Parts: sequence; C-alpha cells; structure tokens
Amino acid sequence: MRITLNHGWKITYDDGTCDNIFLPHEFPITEQSYPNPICFSGLYERKLTELEGISSKRIMLRFHGIDWLSKIYVNGKQVLHHENGYDLFEVEITDFLNFDGHDILKIHVSDFDISGKPEIVVGKQDWYGNACGIIQNIELWVVDDIFIKSAKFIPMKDLKTIKCEIEFSDRQEHDFSLTVIDPSGTQILNKKFSRSTFDLLIDDPKLWSLKSPQLYTAIIDFAKDNSKDRFQTTFGIRSIDVDEDRILLNGEPVYIFGALDQNFYPVNHYTLPEKNDLLSELLKAKEMGLNLLRFHVKIPDDLYLEIADELGLLIWIDLPYARQLNEKSMGYLEKLLENLLKRHANHPSFVLLSLINESWGVDLSEEQTRIWLKMFFRKAKALDDTRLYVDNSACMGNFHVISDIDDFHFYHSFPYHNAQWDEKIKSFATGDFKSFFESNAESKKLPKIVSEFGVWGLSDPKDWEGNWMKFPVTTMGMKFPNSSPIEAIARVCGFHNIDDFIYQTQLNQFLGLKYQIEKIRLRPEISGYVITEFSDIAWEANGLLDYNRMPKVFHSKLRFLNKKILPIIKNHMAIIQDGDTYHTQIYIANNSGKNMDADLIIRTDTKILKQIPVPLKKWSVSEGIDFSAKLEHDTQNIFLEVFENGNLISRNFYPVVVLGPAPLSDEILWVNDDLLQDEELVSISEKRKLHGFLDLSGDWISNLTIFNTKRNKNISALLWSLGEVASEYVLISKQTDKILSSDNSLISKITGWGYAFTSILYIKEKEGKRKVYTTLKNNPLSRSIISYVLY
Repeated sequence: MRITLNHGWKITYDDGTCDNIFLPHEFPITEQSYPNPICFSGLYERKLTELEGISSKRIMLRFHGIDWLSKIYVNGKQVLHHENGYDLFEVEITDFLNFDGHDILKIHVSDFDISGKPEIVVGKQDWYGNACGIIQNIELWVVDDIFIKSAKFIPMKDLKTIKCEIEFSDRQEHDFSLTVIDPSGTQILNKKFSRSTFDLLIDDPKLWSLKSPQLYTAIIDFAKDNSKDRFQTTFGIRSIDVDEDRILLNGEPVYIFGALDQNFYPVNHYTLPEKNDLLSELLKAKEMGLNLLRFHVKIPDDLYLEIADELGLLIWIDLPYARQLNEKSMGYLEKLLENLLKRHANHPSFVLLSLINESWGVDLSEEQTRIWLKMFFRKAKALDDTRLYVDNSACMGNFHVISDIDDFHFYHSFPYHNAQWDEKIKSFATGDFKSFFESNAESKKLPKIVSEFGVWGLSDPKDWEGNWMKFPVTTMGMKFPNSSPIEAIARVCGFHNIDDFIYQTQLNQFLGLKYQIEKIRLRPEISGYVITEFSDIAWEANGLLDYNRMPKVFHSKLRFLNKKILPIIKNHMAIIQDGDTYHTQIYIANNSGKNMDADLIIRTDTKILKQIPVPLKKWSVSEGIDFSAKLEHDTQNIFLEVFENGNLISRNFYPVVVLGPAPLSDEILWVNDDLLQDEELVSISEKRKLHGFLDLSGDWISNLTIFNTKRNKNISALLWSLGEVASEYVLISKQTDKILSSDNSLISKITGWGYAFTSILYIKEKEGKRKVYTTLKNNPLSRSIISYVLY
C-alpha cells in the first residue's frame, strides 16, 4: 500500500499558535516578515490511524520536499535529521510504531534568514519570498520485508528498446513479472524476469510526441516467501537529441516555443495548486502555442510532470542555486542531480536540464570552477544520456563551458532599444556573438536558443489575490523600499486612469514580444526561444498570464506568433504620410518539417491588397517578397494570412496609420541633452541610476509607454514607431517627490510599477499659449507623431 499523507495535519508555530492544515504547506509570509516566513520553525503533527492493526509489515515514509531543516519524530523518538529543501528522501519507521491507531508522527521544520547564508541552495526564494515548510507531498508506504523501491523504463534512441531497471529494497536480484499496457489499453506483455536490469523490445511502438503524447503503463508484480508487492508507473517512448544546429524529438527537428515557469503562486506561494487548477494552467500554455516550459531553479513535484506527460509539453528543468556555492553546496547539487534523474526518470516530458543559471553562485572566470562545471556536466551525461544538458544557461557577463545547447539570455527595451535587439539576435544567429568561454567548431554547430527574453505588462489590481502586492522588489536578498506594487498603483492614480494604464502596458508587452519574436523567427540558424515568462510572479510583471494564471489581453493572439508558419514584415513602417506608397519586404518563416505550396494574402481591415503563391521550404525562411501599395486614409492594420489548400494556417498583423498634412502650430522645444533649464522639468539620460540600482533603460525592468490622446488614435502604430525617433533623454519633474500627470505628459515612459515616471512629450499652457517639450529627435517622423498626438 502506497498512500499520500496530505490530510489530517496540525501545525504549531514557534509562537504557540496552531492551525489544521493540508499538505503541501508552507509557513505564511507577511508584509512585516517578508522575504522570510512569520516563523523560522514549527511542528507538524499527525496521527497515523492508517496503521491500526497492521502487523508484519515495514513502514516507510517518503518526503518529496521539506524546506529546510527537518527532524522526524515517531512517538516522541527522533528517526531522522535532514537538511536541504529540494531532494526526495525517505526513512523507515517500523521499529518506532505501536500499530494501535494512536501512533504520532511529528515533523519539526525550521529555516533561516536567507539573506545571511548565501552558500545554501535556495533557488529564487531570495527574490520572491522564503519558503519554509513541507512544500511537497509525503508518502506512506506499507510494504513487506522485501519490496520494490523504484522502476525505471528508459527508451533508447532506436525507439524500440526500453532499458529497464527494477530496484528492490534489499538490492538483490529477484523473480518478478512485468505487465506492459500500451496507450490504447491493450496488454502487450506479461512476462517473468529474474534480473533487475534488462532490455525490453516493443514492436510497433506508439511514440510520445507533442501532438500525440502516448503513455505506456508498466506493472511489476513480485512475490517471494512472505513478501509480496505491486509497483505501477507510466513511461513514454521518445528520444531527444541534437544534430548540429537542430534539436530532434523522435529523430525529427523540433522548434522550441517556450516560456519560463518560475512556479510561484499568489496564495500558496511555493507549493503546487490542486490538480485541476494546474491542468488548467498548463492547458493555457498549449492554447498560446507553447510546446515547452522551463521550470526555473526549483524541482517539480511529480504532478507537474504527470500533467506535462499527458498534454504533450516539453519540460526544461533548472537546478536551484546558491548565491555563493562552496564545496558543500556544490556537493549537494551533485547529489540533487542524481536524486532528480532517478526520481523523474520515467517522465518523457522531461527533456532538458540546466545545471547552473546565469553563473549564479559560481565565478566562471576561475579555471577550477570551469573544471568543476565540466565534470558536473559529464556526470549528468553519464547518469542519463537520454536527456539534453546545459552547463550554464548564460547571459551577458558569463558564458558556456560545455553544453548540448548554445542558449543565451537577451533583454532589451521595446521599442526604445530595438536596434540593440536586432544586432544581438543577428550576431547570436551568425555565431559572431561570444557565448562560450572557448569557442570551437563543435560549439558553433550546437542548436541555438534564445532562452530568456521578455517585456513587462502590468496586471489589473482588481484581480489581485494574496499579500504579494504589499511586498517590495527583492533580488538576491536585497530589498528595495517603497517598491511594492500596491504603493506603485497608488502613485499611478495620480498619473493616469488605472484601467487604461493597465491596458496600455499589456499592449506594450504584446507588441514588444511580437517584434522580438519576429526578429528571432527571421533567423533560421536559431532553433527556438523561451519567453520570460509564463506567468507574472510577485512584482515581476512580464508573464504571458497574470499571477493568478489568468490571460492578459493578448492571450488569443499569441498562438499565431507561436505557429510553425509565420509571415513577417521585416521592417514595418507603422506611420505613412498620405499620398506616400507603403513599401516593404515580406518573409515567411517555416519552422516545420514540411515543404508546402502556400498562398499569401495581404489585406487591410477592409480590402484584399494582393494574393501571392509562395513555395515554403521546411526549416527555412522564404526569400523576401516585395510589396507596395497605396493605403487608404482609414487603414488601421495590415494583415498577412497564409493558406494551404484553402485553409488558414497562419496570420500576422501590423498596426499602421496614414497621416495627412498637419503642421505644428505650437512652439516646440527639442530636448536632446541633459541641459534643460526649466522651473518645472529637468532632462536626464536613461543611463542615470535611480534608487542606487535601477537605470531608465528598461532593459531589465521594462519601460512602459503610456499615451494620453484621443481614443480614436492608433496608439499601436505610434508605439511601433517610437523606437526610430526616441533619444536617450527623458523629462522628469524637478521636484523629486512629484509625479508628472498624463494631463500634461502626452507620451510617458514608466519604468516597471511606476519606479520612475518620465515624459518624452510634455505640454505646458501659460496665458493661453501652449509650449511643447519633447526628447524625440528633431526629424519629420517625430513631427508627424507629435502632430497626430496633439491635434
């Protein structure tokens, strides 16, 4: 008997207060205690009524995750002391039990202030709140003297042979029978075996894939003398490999449409929600066209991977980190690697593992550290070569040493740093970008993935739950005062209408993601991307979903950007002068393994402009298609639609506005330096530091553009165009405690949750005259934008 002990628990905190709770559970965090829990220790207690009357059995407890220090007591006697929060561990408690229905299990859990021990592996608890408690399931195993501890079914690359490893509690060989049921429910094997390690050949296998996630069931039955056991698990037959610059799933190239999943929650924080809620969450990933989630710097419980197995989602796991790894915590990561690969061996969805993220905790400029990382990587490959491994998922300032994937993180502000984004993607794709400590011919052939990038879009405060909005920005244990979202929203109330503000930030996010994804898709050398991130997390608002896992306004449109076929206008001009010809080149990215004869239709909101037959070669980008047209004055969008055999297979769109002549009648002051002399405003560079750590570049915490103009204006077209004319300067109130109002700031640049309110188009009226201040570059496009916004 193997059961989950999630109900019937009581916890007593160190202040004496008690609660009846269910597992998983963690100590609550308050505004006063953040980023730590309200207590650093507590006692969980439960009666083991399930054991009443049981005799001649062994009783095992299996703990999937307890953070951080746990002491296990049965009937008042300590049976185990365990440190660290991410590994599955177990203990036998048979000799401590009375089997009278009154056996008491107590677990004393304690933690520490995460800011004071940088050498301990905690993952991103030092960003979003310290998790203390029984954060994953506890299992109770009631078994005989000899029982089955684990069973691994590992598919080999021929996709027919399954390497089977059955582990018994006494580590000896035993006779047992194996039954295998295929995905349709048909029994395809019932056979006796006498060796614990053997190969199984499955004829005509049904493969696990993204479209058809087929799962087999394995049942092991064992009986010897007085010992009897049955162990059941599922497995999938799939392979994951690389062939030069391609990732192969079951021998076929696959393009990665991914998102980073940090997997915190607004109420239950570090613990998983109920199965139906988690299923709904992962289904939303599929709805948005994602085929991979990168489970970030923590270890998933089985439920997460079980649902991914069933849905056909690839999972990339990142090991958790310490801010400053020492010999002991490096040793723990190596043991955690073994623990993870054994625990989740049978999950076909688990295909990728990062050992280190962004060199957190290590200094890769040191030769000894690079030697250790190479050893760590090779150990992973030796333990399980049916998965891919990344040594260090790299970002600016660090690099790879040895890896199966050439992945890198890039963050640039949209639309203000589009040129920098374009240059980074180009150099990464062509191999000119240095991503390895020592580049060689082998590393240059690896699949390239942009494994982190993203843009912010703030969530609606009317939907907030929990206490997270009261907590300040915290990174690597450093807490920044007056930075909580709830304080920020109070500031926004004095700036602009909240509903419009939230809508515009999410529009900014969508158009930014659209722009950046398109630039990636135009590079066939790149094998995929991972968006930061799947959902908002606390103050970090770059999720495709909000923190409650509810869709943002662009949810339905993402599935087109994440389709294998994507038509793209390479250099779209969103503002056209009336009478001018719109001219561009159109490309179609085909990130599928299929050649096809397609039709491209180019249209506006009201009329078809052109229909073109386009042959599409697999895994390539089509040659540029020249397109020119005179756009009508009321045109708002240009649509690109791709059809195959009359069926729509892809759509993309581009905002556009056609402007007639509108000369500027107001006085304009062009501010392109930091020398402005004014009683109300000062000009500053975006490079200037605020709060001692944050600049105004928007590359990390995004800059969000807010327009205050007439509702009939096409602000999407304006936003798309701003990057071409914006300078590095912004306007800010001379009074540091004063926030500019959108009544005067008609184009504003807001950093994150209102950490800075700046303006790039500001009006002042005095004695019936209006004066316009702007940091846009003085050119015809800027004048068109200003005229369109003002009049």
